[in-house]
Amino acid sequence: MSEQLIIRLASEAHQTIHWLIWSEKEQEIIASGELDNAEALTLLTEKAQTRKVICLAPSVDITLKSVAIKGNFTRQLQQALPYMLEDELASDVDKLHFSVLSKKVDQIEVAICFKSKVQLWLDWLEAAEIFCQRLIPEALALPSADETQWQALQQGKQWLIRESAFQAWSCEDEMLADVLALRLQQNTQQVIQSYSPLPDIPVGQWVAASPVLPMQLLSEGAIHNQSNLLTGEFAVHKENHLQLHKWKGVAVAAGILFVVLVVNLFVKIEQTEQQTLVVKSQVEDVYQAAFPEQGRLRYSRIKKRLKTLLASTNVDQEETGLLIILNDLLPALKAVPSINISNLKYTSRNQELSLTISANSFQAFEQFAANVPSRYNFEQGTLGNNADRIAGTVTVRVK
Repeated sequence: MSEQLIIRLASEAHQTIHWLIWSEKEQEIIASGELDNAEALTLLTEKAQTRKVICLAPSVDITLKSVAIKGNFTRQLQQALPYMLEDELASDVDKLHFSVLSKKVDQIEVAICFKSKVQLWLDWLEAAEIFCQRLIPEALALPSADETQWQALQQGKQWLIRESAFQAWSCEDEMLADVLALRLQQNTQQVIQSYSPLPDIPVGQWVAASPVLPMQLLSEGAIHNQSNLLTGEFAVHKENHLQLHKWKGVAVAAGILFVVLVVNLFVKIEQTEQQTLVVKSQVEDVYQAAFPEQGRLRYSRIKKRLKTLLASTNVDQEETGLLIILNDLLPALKAVPSINISNLKYTSRNQELSLTISANSFQAFEQFAANVPSRYNFEQGTLGNNADRIAGTVTVRVK
């Protein structure tokens, strides 16, 4: 994937979240924007499906430390690490997550964060069905720094400061002079290169860097930074969330059958023959990816195979409920042709289906809601503008 989606997460759910899509091939910004809160991450679901996702964690929630050790870092030291630092930390170490960012003889670099905070960020992403491979302390995404020149960037009311490869921190604007005074007691004229307007403070020798958009600066740095907070209990499993081969049995059939149902709807609303052929070809590609041992089948045979598979399998309540709801929603979808579905999530326990959809107007969402059968409760999440489309998540639940 030459395009990558970088998401700068917030510390709290109600705070603004920034995002940017960067093309490594073209070396340019494809799209960027900001979300009002964590709930609005669903507006990025579709963008995340075909791109590698990197998230930036707020530096205000992370402590970076250099730790002296004897010799090489071992598994035993990994287990003992929290208790080695216990006296230096004000919090219960059992509630903290420790990620080792760098290992050298006699020294390691560690990122420390509350486990609950990491889980909160992952919960936001999971709710939006966004698969994140790397979670990087945002200040480490600033350009490289060393003792000769630190790097600085102001984001809102906070300053991000990077001192070296693995040492960085952040503070509120009004605290910058005091924090720097403490850190620069031995070198009050430390050179600090800033990508934001220079602060009017007497500490440090500030120089202006060439202007660049803050999210572009952080995105380029994040792409080439291998630091990752997703270690240990939060480690990412090596799997391709875009490939259908991870689905099995009826779950595959249910997913592909939904595509087939949408294709049938596509045909019914008088699309051109050429457009219909294109979509049918996509269904054939999806089926071949899911069942490679069967070879490539034509669309008509795929429909028959799916019906046979579902009929001959002991289909449980989860798949049955999903297909019933999808079938009931087809008339509502047909009534609003401008609606596109980018993602769906079914929860059998609550008998509810969440759809990430987009349409050409707010009225289209109202029309869709009005056509949902009365046997369902309909809930609509936050809607937002995405280019020339209105996007958001709706939930349909059996009463």
